[in-house]
Order: sequence, then structure tokens, then C-alpha cells
Amino acid sequence: MFLDVIGDRTPDQYYPSDLQTFVNRMQYWPANVSKRSDMQGMSTLEILEANKDFTLQPMAENTMLNGYIANARTMMRHRIQDLNYRDPFAGANISLPDAYKPPKPREGVSIEVTNRVFGDGVKSGLLDGAMLPPMAKLTSRRLGLLTFLHSEDIREKHGVWIAQTNGIVEVLNETTGKKEWRRVPVKTSESMTFYVLHNFLNEIGFISWMRAQNGFIFRAAHEHPDPSKYMSKTMQNIMQRCGARGGEVFHSLRGDAIDEMRDADVEGRARRLQSGHELGDVHDKYGFRALTAKQCQYLANLPLQKGIDWTVFKGLDFDAMAKRRRTRGRRPKPKEG
Repeated sequence: MFLDVIGDRTPDQYYPSDLQTFVNRMQYWPANVSKRSDMQGMSTLEILEANKDFTLQPMAENTMLNGYIANARTMMRHRIQDLNYRDPFAGANISLPDAYKPPKPREGVSIEVTNRVFGDGVKSGLLDGAMLPPMAKLTSRRLGLLTFLHSEDIREKHGVWIAQTNGIVEVLNETTGKKEWRRVPVKTSESMTFYVLHNFLNEIGFISWMRAQNGFIFRAAHEHPDPSKYMSKTMQNIMQRCGARGGEVFHSLRGDAIDEMRDADVEGRARRLQSGHELGDVHDKYGFRALTAKQCQYLANLPLQKGIDWTVFKGLDFDAMAKRRRTRGRRPKPKEG
């Protein structure tokens, strides 16, 4: 699309102003255009021209910044070391036109929506749908890291169960039949620290089940080329189906967990270590970058949020859920009566 809008040249013939021009012209690009049958077969320039009057909703700021611009910058630098050319977009300060949809501030998930998400996941009979939401809410860890949770990550420490990624895992390539190493999507060095698994997960038998597995816990996700991206889209669809609105997104469950730790008087450094956030000042970074025995015990036994129906997770057949796979297409509508 960048080439369609700006033109196809060698990288040394692009300039920072080209990136700004691309952003300016792409403000007319409709959101979710790939799902619009009336625009099938139209070229990039034809679509931009067709929406010059903003009849269709434009894309979001984050989509432009983290998708289109990020990709254009990356591809322009692709051969920079081999061919010894300058980065054409180095130092480019981009100004977004007002037409781009501004991001919504994230907000906590209501108890009603949380209960629907938990219930919907369990009824689906799918392990990821059922267990990733409570895992996010009880651990405060990022979805990408939870998606890559491996049986070998789980161990006992200070009398509680914890999880800690090794950062890289050996997996079987289903196409070649050979084992290969795959990097876990850790965002910060603090993501490499261990985190406490709430005792509720032990009470429902999920921890013992996870430890008995051989490989990834959410194996179905890893049948897709990009497990984290696949789960992110899937979980957000579940959230929206269950009534999440405004700034209620799957990541909000993680934010809820952090808020609950704050309300339970878990001190700041312990909260950051548990959630995998970067430590604050120099004082925070002194000593071991790990939770203490006392903190582990406290986190493992934090009171479960009131108003949430936690009983839906009791008595689940994790083996059967792990074997099921998500079907393509629209979900069937529930029968009336």
C-alpha cells in the first residue's frame, strides 16, 4: 500500500516527507475495508478516492502508527546493513491528521461482563477460551506470555506454585516433523521473572493438570503461525460477544488484577514483579529481582473478587477441553425456547 500511494523507488530515494505524505493520504482509508464486499477488486488509490468525503469510518490512530508506519519503517531498513544506505525515515516526526480515530482509554471490566466471559469460555468447551481469561485476571500477566505457557515453566517455590518462562522453548514443527527453538514473546526483562499462580488454580486441579502435560499448555493456539496474535484476536472477539464496550478489552483483565493487588495493599515493587512490569527507581532495582517468600504466600492467597462466579471452573475436564478445536465460520445462534 505504501508503494501504491508514494511510488516504487529504491530506498535511498525516499525521504521523511514521504512518510508524512503517506499518513496524510491514508486518512481516507476505511476501517475494516477487507470485510467490505462493495470494495472488493478496487485498487488502493480507488478506495482512498471513494472515501474522500469520509462516508465510511476511517482507521484508528493505533492501526496507522503500530501497523502501517511501523511496517514501512521496518521494510525500509531491511537491507540497510548489506547495502549500506541511509535510513530514509530516520528522525521523521509524524503528525497525524485529526481524521484518524483516537484511541480509547482502557478501563476495568465490569463484574457482569467478566461473569459472561468466564461462562462463555467454559461453555465453549475450549481450553484457551475457558482458562486464559481467569489466568489473566489471577496472574496479571500479558496474554502473549500466557499463550506460550509451557509445562516446564511451572514449579513450586516458597510453598506456592509459580510459573517462569525460560525465554525460549523447543517445539515440534508439524510441517517438517523436526524440533526447533522458538522465542517466547517477552516484552521486558521483568517478564522473565517468576510469577505466582493463585491457589484457586490449584484447587480446581488446573495446576496439576498443567504440570502433567508435555509442551505448551494452550497447544491449539500453536497450530497457528502467530499464536499470540491469534489468541489476541480470539480473546477480543469473546470480550465483545460478551458485552465488553468502550475501553473494556481483554488486557483490562490484567489491569483489574493489578488494581486488586493495589486494593489488597500489595506494595508497588511486588506488584510490578508479579505483573512483569519494569521496576521503577534505582532503589527498586537493588536486591534480587524476585518476589520474597512472604510476598509469594500473600499473592497466592489473595481473596477472590466478590461478585464473580468462580464455581464455573470447578469440575472441568481439561483433557477433553485441550483436544477440542475452534471451528471456522459464524457461531450458531442459540435456539429460541
